[in-house]
Amino acid sequence: MRILVVGSVPPPLAGHRASLLAEVLRLRRDGHDVEIVSLDPLAAAHRYLVAPGIAAVGEIALLARRFDAVIVQLEPGVPVRPSAGKGERAAALIALAAILRRCSDVTLRLHEPDNLPGGPKGKGQLAMWQAAGRIEVGDEEMRVEVARLLGPLGDRVSVATGERALAEQFAAADISRWGDGADATASHILAIVRANAAAERASIVRRERGGGSGGGPEVRVPQWQWLPAPGAGIPNFGPILTTSTGTDRHRRDTVAAKPTSVVRLLRRAATSVLVAAERRPTTRPVARMARLALVELRNAVRRAS
Repeated sequence: MRILVVGSVPPPLAGHRASLLAEVLRLRRDGHDVEIVSLDPLAAAHRYLVAPGIAAVGEIALLARRFDAVIVQLEPGVPVRPSAGKGERAAALIALAAILRRCSDVTLRLHEPDNLPGGPKGKGQLAMWQAAGRIEVGDEEMRVEVARLLGPLGDRVSVATGERALAEQFAAADISRWGDGADATASHILAIVRANAAAERASIVRRERGGGSGGGPEVRVPQWQWLPAPGAGIPNFGPILTTSTGTDRHRRDTVAAKPTSVVRLLRRAATSVLVAAERRPTTRPVARMARLALVELRNAVRRAS
């Protein structure tokens, strides 16, 4: 089964991130194809949401149609911006509820009330809870509260598990105990590599946020946004057109003899505009939403034909 997971996993290895990672690892062990979409550009993920709040909800709507099941970790920015007013908060929650009702298998996760601005109560929150087939919360107290809100549907609520076991697994990977003749297995080595990678990424986060100049709209590891990989930033727009060499002179002359089509000119211009917009923090969310919309339109045309 293809599962879309919306939320942040480590680093750091704590709170709702550790809990969500434990769930993702469990699903992968069960043989499911899991894709993680995160708002935090430094969290480990397959791709990243363009912006918090309603913009994130819109992208979730586009992505969810391709998957058999959806898991949404409620956290600051998903689906409500931390600074959103009452009206914006209600709109984002109701919009997310409308999207989730179209999905056949939906799980909502709320690790602690602070991760959802406004808390679990409210008209918009109730609509969102009712749209989920399963609801996983951080502790028994929250389970009782959400179950009371749902009334007859309260049996959908349960306490999430796995965070403590995951933390113990990483803590057990102690590289200092290794040496000649150490009893090391492939799983131990993999745990060490993952723990070191998580520690390095957490260190990068601390350095960027602690010693920065005080200000961009987001924190990014230098050069990550230039990697030609999904979710890394600048998309791969295909092969770069270069000037033909002497051996390609005949081909160059043949192409030059043909008039360039209007469609090709428009496509090249649109690509240049998207690339330029991706390079600027203020226009990057719009450019990425436009790129995603173009991909969806192209897929729809291909299916129709």
